[in-house]
Amino acid sequence: MLSSDELKRLKSELSITVVARRLGLQVARGRFRCFFSERHAHGDRTPSVSINEEKGYFKCFVCEDVKGDVISLVQMNLGTTFPEAIKWLCGDAPSIKRDMQGIRRFTAGYSKKKEQEATEQPKFFKEKILFDFLKLLSPIPLNSRAAWWLANRRIYKAVWDKVLLRLLDDYHRVSRELLKLHSVETLQEAGLFNSQGILRYGKHPLIIPYIDEQRRPFTFQARALDKSIAPKELNFGAPIPFPYNKAALDGEPGIIYLCEGAIDALTLLTYGFNAVGIPGANIFKPEWVEMFKNKKIILCLDNDEPGRAGEKRISALFQQAGFETYSFGVLPEGADINSWYRDKSTQNHAK
Repeated sequence: MLSSDELKRLKSELSITVVARRLGLQVARGRFRCFFSERHAHGDRTPSVSINEEKGYFKCFVCEDVKGDVISLVQMNLGTTFPEAIKWLCGDAPSIKRDMQGIRRFTAGYSKKKEQEATEQPKFFKEKILFDFLKLLSPIPLNSRAAWWLANRRIYKAVWDKVLLRLLDDYHRVSRELLKLHSVETLQEAGLFNSQGILRYGKHPLIIPYIDEQRRPFTFQARALDKSIAPKELNFGAPIPFPYNKAALDGEPGIIYLCEGAIDALTLLTYGFNAVGIPGANIFKPEWVEMFKNKKIILCLDNDEPGRAGEKRISALFQQAGFETYSFGVLPEGADINSWYRDKSTQNHAK
């Protein structure tokens, strides 16, 4: 365990501004945006967290719980424990080079414990970790930014509850709880944590699980709510075993709309149409064709060059198997299903 003198020395030798920038925070004139932008008017567009470089301290003027020293800064930003924060400072920030013998003693026991947990993983360990992750998430609250984002795309509560959409609304809590259940190495191998030992999806909090007809999750997509974030979607590191909304592929006679993306499929579900989605124009597996038996298949991929090429390829796969397909064929150039419906709604309200 580090002594109080060793901790004091560590903090005195570190620049909290340098550490903040190493963490990816955009520090300008001694300020950066709060970790909890949803608590702030306009998403904390004008940064509310100030840094006192002389004292090595940060504080948000809105959130009483957003404050602390350089170690607290690492903990809060990365969602780590106290020993993990120190380990990051001495091991994963190469610009911060100090004599850390005391720190290495402090983290040795922690590292040994993690090594003991790193046993051979069972065949389906990703499904177990995925289930643990989704259990820690929240249903979409009606007063949340995610609810507003979905409603703005004409996707409403009845649909998002039915397909089990989830929200990563407390990034740091979820990260801490996952680390109680699994080692960092296991979470990295599964794909939930990145190579720096940090939970992914902090900027992609809308979680869209791929569930089967028995409502079991097999993978998910994470969607950003801020249009400035790129890429706008991140995938869980597991194969996609079937199109999104597999429950619609029930083998019964009927019409099915095949969309590019889960959001387009959710849009059509909102308007009462049976729809499934694929993650991208080029992601349709030949083995999925048989799932569409007894369905009249209407292809409605994005009306852009990749979408048109993808539709042609998918149509050929169905035709080779004896399935007939039809093209939705009414999307304007560059449009997708969701943007088309949104434009239609806007035009109807304007009349």
